Amino acid sequence: MDWLHLLLLGGIGVVGGILSGLVGVGGGIIFVPGLTLAGGWNVKEAVAASLIIIIFSSLSGTIRNAHSENPARWREAGLLSLTVAPASLIGVYISRISPEQVVEICFAALLLLLAYPTSRKRPDYGGDRKIPLPLALAIGVLIGALSGLVGVGGGVVLVPLLSLGFGLDIKTAISTSLVVVMATALVGGAGYVATGFGNLLSLPPLIVGSMIGAWVGVRIRDPLPEGVIRTGFAFLMVLTALKILSDTLNVF
Repeated sequence: MDWLHLLLLGGIGVVGGILSGLVGVGGGIIFVPGLTLAGGWNVKEAVAASLIIIIFSSLSGTIRNAHSENPARWREAGLLSLTVAPASLIGVYISRISPEQVVEICFAALLLLLAYPTSRKRPDYGGDRKIPLPLALAIGVLIGALSGLVGVGGGVVLVPLLSLGFGLDIKTAISTSLVVVMATALVGGAGYVATGFGNLLSLPPLIVGSMIGAWVGVRIRDPLPEGVIRTGFAFLMVLTALKILSDTLNVF
């Protein structure tokens, strides 16, 4: 691996980390298209790398949240992780037996579905349980499978699930979701490594770059209008999804 390639990977990590710090979303939405469109990786390798990177980014966030006013609720995190994390192996299996086009289309569809809620400010769900616990756990299985398939942590969906299904207030739900994301990425990433992911030597610059970028993103987030940041990032998600679909389906 030459220095130019290392710098490219580090740059993708930094850009992804900055965007993550700016808008507070997981790495998969950023790293998978970054590695496929800019790094030239195939989508399955990018999904595997994304999950491994998310382990470190969510661990960093969990440690940081431990001393906050709204730390993670470990009982709820453990209970939900028991369904979400193992279910990620379902997505890993589907990815391994499916053509690349299936994974690409699923990822592009996810970007389009999440673009609008990403552009909006997180609502306060009120901290009252509104989804029966068994149903919440069943939804967790679907989130885990999707995470393993397309390489996302699932935090965008886990936050409302923890609030509506477990009765957590929004800030505590955000902290707790990071623990679930970390467990899911750990199991899903291990699944990809065990089934042949071979780009482990490419991960250090991505991980280091993402950690540096995340701190930069958090630093520059405060003086910028949140609405502008979220709208801009949602627009980027739509453009990325359209680019992936156009390349996959040869529509343009």
